[in-house]
Amino acid sequence: MDDREFLNKIRKIQGSDNKISLTEMTVDSVTPPFENKKKQLNRLLKESNLLNEDIQTLDAQEQKEEESKFKDIVSKLVKFEPIKVYPENVEWSGTLIREKIDWTFSLDDTVGCYIYTTELIQLRDEVLEVLKKLRGYYDVWAEEWSSRLTGTPTEDNDELEIDVEAEEGAEIEDEDGAGF
Repeated sequence: MDDREFLNKIRKIQGSDNKISLTEMTVDSVTPPFENKKKQLNRLLKESNLLNEDIQTLDAQEQKEEESKFKDIVSKLVKFEPIKVYPENVEWSGTLIREKIDWTFSLDDTVGCYIYTTELIQLRDEVLEVLKKLRGYYDVWAEEWSSRLTGTPTEDNDELEIDVEAEEGAEIEDEDGAGF
């Protein structure tokens, strides 16, 4: 089929009352291009029934600890939303104030680190560095929260305390009794 035939076929379909479905989403769920991206993401999450499930939030102390870790690594000027814990997902969002970027973390199949803004952003080295830190922090955050959701222990970076007292000058023996 050449291009002309293809275009004629498209015009015939457009002229008919049949709806054209290019994806699994219904035509009604397509968002207008001017809609705020944050609203669009929330609407998509609602459609996937994530927002209709039981939502738990963290206590104030635990939320502050997460925020403090984020500020130490990514940026000091951040406005946070509460962390929302669902039965099979965790979401956290906020705004990087200096960069004017809204961000959302979500545990999903792929990398659930999203950013959106309503303004032009100049990709200066400082902004790129903050975005790298944001993505790096997401990787650590996602691993931690995935483990918490599934009940899998995470590897602590803390050094193990060894409670072995050896007298000065005493030899430590291996299983065969040989000293070293």
